[in-house]
Amino acid sequence: MKRQEKLTTNRAFQEMRKPAVERLKGRSSKEIATNTHIEFDKETSEFLLSSMGKDIRISYPQYEMTPELDEWHHLVTLLYMDRADGTPLSSQLIAFGDLPGGLARGGGFDRQCEQTISRQFGRKPAEHIQKVCGSLGAEIIPSNADLCAVFRFFPLYPVTLKIWFADEELDGSGKMLLDKSAEHFLDVEGAVTVGNCILEALVNRYREMYGTD
Repeated sequence: MKRQEKLTTNRAFQEMRKPAVERLKGRSSKEIATNTHIEFDKETSEFLLSSMGKDIRISYPQYEMTPELDEWHHLVTLLYMDRADGTPLSSQLIAFGDLPGGLARGGGFDRQCEQTISRQFGRKPAEHIQKVCGSLGAEIIPSNADLCAVFRFFPLYPVTLKIWFADEELDGSGKMLLDKSAEHFLDVEGAVTVGNCILEALVNRYREMYGTD
């Protein structure tokens, strides 16, 4: 990324991070832990979160994160901590476009996601994709797809990735799905941010592990 583009991105991140932290100020650690299911360590005054294969420590009440995260991963974590209300998972899956107000933004992500999965992973070896998903903390589960991986991006925010690999007649395809309770934890913009974080992590990790071919 060019220096000016990086500065612009960082400025936008800082402008959005500040109000997110302000909304969390004055909230008790117990309330946040209860609503998010993120563990809180009273001795160190830190929240302990596992997300995308990383063990993250979040200082309270400063909300600084260790190790340093991608800016959008950092920001959406704050948004989750602010919005979460502890609603139990429903075990019913929905598309991003089915979120409240998500027809345009969420539906656009659904289409982008399908295209990215088809292009990047549709003809890759299934065992490679399974190992990539596992390295990012996903659980592989049985389903009607060739491969189904559940990313516990946040404790109450699972994202389900389904892939059908290409054969002689059909191109590969795939999609991401959310639990129906997702609206209680992030709005559609936050949901799309999570989806993009997962897609980017998958593409980058595949390249790290297997190259670009």
